[in-house]
Amino acid sequence: MRDERRRQVSTMKIDAIAKVVYGFFAAAFLLVGITAFAAGTGLSPEPLHAAAMGVDPGDATALHIIQEFGAFLVFIGLITFWFMRHFAQSHTFHWAMTLAWGLIALAHKFDVRGSRNSGIGPIINSIPFILFAALGLLRWKSEGQAQSR
Repeated sequence: MRDERRRQVSTMKIDAIAKVVYGFFAAAFLLVGITAFAAGTGLSPEPLHAAAMGVDPGDATALHIIQEFGAFLVFIGLITFWFMRHFAQSHTFHWAMTLAWGLIALAHKFDVRGSRNSGIGPIINSIPFILFAALGLLRWKSEGQAQSR
């Protein structure tokens, strides 16, 4: 009985940590997405636009692509908040996000622009992947133990 209670507490802690991580990333996705979407629209102050985008305001194609990227980030932020609230249904979402973070880490490891003379960038971009993978494995293990009772 005591082991069963310990497993429940462990599962609850892992779930709480995962929800905090979801909340952090959802807020970041929304903030960056809204900022990117507002690029070139006049909705954001010029200093914020220039600092956030680093894109020549005359390059309409680049600004359009940034706006589209921003729209997807807003969607990802909203869906992340939804799965934070409906956590029991988030398994597939969690592994899809883990895969997406892995692909982003690989894109920075094998940058098409060539060597960027810094190993720190790929390491930093690997942190979300490692975090989501570790949380996913911890969830899988704790939920597997809870089901084996």
